[in-house]
Amino acid sequence: MFQALAGLLAFYYELVPSYAAAIGLLTLTVMLVLTPLTWKSTRSMLEMQRLQPEIKRLQQKHKGDRQKLNEEMVAFYKEHQVNPVAGCLPMLLQMPVLFVMYQVINGLTRTVNGVPQPKYLGSDTRLFQDLVADGGQMRDLGMDLARRATDSHDSFGVALPFFVLVALVVVAQYVQTKQMQGRNKAAQANPQMQMMTRVMPIVFGFISFSIAAGVNVYFLVSALFRIAQQEFMYRFDPVLKKHVAEQVKEVEAKAYDKPKDGGKAAVNGKAPKAGNGKAAKGSGNKGGNAKAKNRSKKGR
Repeated sequence: MFQALAGLLAFYYELVPSYAAAIGLLTLTVMLVLTPLTWKSTRSMLEMQRLQPEIKRLQQKHKGDRQKLNEEMVAFYKEHQVNPVAGCLPMLLQMPVLFVMYQVINGLTRTVNGVPQPKYLGSDTRLFQDLVADGGQMRDLGMDLARRATDSHDSFGVALPFFVLVALVVVAQYVQTKQMQGRNKAAQANPQMQMMTRVMPIVFGFISFSIAAGVNVYFLVSALFRIAQQEFMYRFDPVLKKHVAEQVKEVEAKAYDKPKDGGKAAVNGKAPKAGNGKAAKGSGNKGGNAKAKNRSKKGR
């Protein structure tokens, strides 16, 4: 896998002689290979969401019998042809790629006694020759992609591109998580999921600080790809479009059931203010006092 990934990087570097571009093209290749699985897992996740009431009913029915519940759940999933862990598969399959990518970048920028000796590559490749010429550094985007934001840098100006890249990764992850939650009503109603939306980008930020900038390029490109992929899927897949339409109808129905603003206004404008009532009462007392005085004068 190390040699295969490094070979693919070398291939893309031949096409576009840029370390960041080669990593970006490699990332797009991985994401495109995973697209059919991502598409299928998204459909499976929505189907699981639709079946939640029935799943809860089974859990209540067999609450005291764990074995019977497991048997019923397996039969239920088989009947409806859904996989409860399908939504996690694309991310799980990316984990080995991330690990290999991290090791490959370290290997490509290896130096022995100050002499660059890139691993996993043939010496006749352009990537190998340029790495040697650059002294074992992957200089691109104003930084060495083999270094981390937490490494010691000569000045703030040298460190700034690393921090900008980390910030872009955090923002992209937040937008992607928010986008997914916005299309999942179960997540919107779940406080734990809402907390994850806020916490996960921060956790990703801490991870991004401690890994090579080249891996952060992978994180950034993959997040941007998933954002575009989600938009495309929900716009053109009839199953996903139907799911969005059902959610819109549900939200509109709930909004229709709420009391209208006009009803509140009518309640507020129903009775006069207490101060006005008191003023009217006071005016009546003054009128009564004046009549009493006129009668006393006539009596005299």
